[in-house]
Amino acid sequence: MAQWMEGKIDVSAEKAGYDEKRIAVLADYYGNLIDAGKIRAAGFLMARNGGVFCHRAAGAHEYSDPSPAVKPDAIKRMASITKVFTAAAAMKLVEDGKLWLEQPVKTLIKEFDTPLHGNITLWHLLTHTSGLPADGGYFLEPYPIDHYEFINKKDWIKRLLAGPMQAKPGSQWNYSTLGYSILGEVVARAAGMSVGDYIEQEIFKPLGMTRSFFTPPAELIGEITTTEKWEKDDLSGAPGKRYYSLGGFGAFSTLSDLMRFAQCFLNGGTLDGNRILGRKTVETMTRNQLDGVPSFHWGKNCVNFRQGLGWAFYCDGPTVSPECFNHEGWGWCSLFVDPAEKFIFAAFTNTHEDWNPAVMVNPRTIAFSGIL
Repeated sequence: MAQWMEGKIDVSAEKAGYDEKRIAVLADYYGNLIDAGKIRAAGFLMARNGGVFCHRAAGAHEYSDPSPAVKPDAIKRMASITKVFTAAAAMKLVEDGKLWLEQPVKTLIKEFDTPLHGNITLWHLLTHTSGLPADGGYFLEPYPIDHYEFINKKDWIKRLLAGPMQAKPGSQWNYSTLGYSILGEVVARAAGMSVGDYIEQEIFKPLGMTRSFFTPPAELIGEITTTEKWEKDDLSGAPGKRYYSLGGFGAFSTLSDLMRFAQCFLNGGTLDGNRILGRKTVETMTRNQLDGVPSFHWGKNCVNFRQGLGWAFYCDGPTVSPECFNHEGWGWCSLFVDPAEKFIFAAFTNTHEDWNPAVMVNPRTIAFSGIL
């Protein structure tokens, strides 16, 4: 049986307006996945009105046995949740007048100054409508191309732009981590430092996200929970190793730190007296930006797909408020922020399997069912 370890909480479930019995249901659900060997570990945090009322973790910290138990404050590779940090960084630079939303990428990256790519803007990158290659497997192709192998090569931008576009800019939503790689490069050139350094300086530190970073400090590597052997081997090069696409999937964080980031958005851009973004910027980032833009979305045809700036609206069904924004990351982890209920649900699991609704959808439905 999965043994749950309790993390720090601020208020009781009752004071938060949450049915405590649903916490037990959620823990049992994740515990059954762990006991069945479908995931190695799980952790989840829930907060309402700025107070954490549930914070737990269970399972194995390492990819193989024997392994110590995973802790609630374990650090995990956030994968694609990195994109919302990159989007926030880009919008900070927009606020400072160093970028503008309709700015053509070619004004900062000369490789984009072509008839095919010249009309791609910052807004297109933020909304996954640039027409650049979608993630491998997005179109359900049986043998997807691994575009990420060239990310660290000197000519990676030219390699990315080789071949035809997948769509005309602005005409179609195609989930593109490579597009966010470019967005990270745009941030770096506008800020005069790497996107990772800029996010750590302008977002992580001001928000008190003390266990979030891009290059893992040597003293914290042992606290990073891993899913597979390659992850453990990958960490052996730290510190100083550049992790893949810093704009698209390079961040490490914890459930508590994700909560602080999410709460900043619920607060209109501030936390503990520190303003990270303007209120109007937060409203823009968490508002649907698309109108009638089609999306294939991994086998599901969506005529009116909804997408904010960085933040997504992947929530299906009536279990969340329509304005609930979120993002997911491979491995798998998720962050849901419901402004109508002032509710945050952050979760991670350790698994190398493909996306599975039993791991990603059902727990979220259970979590939201407890709101009173």
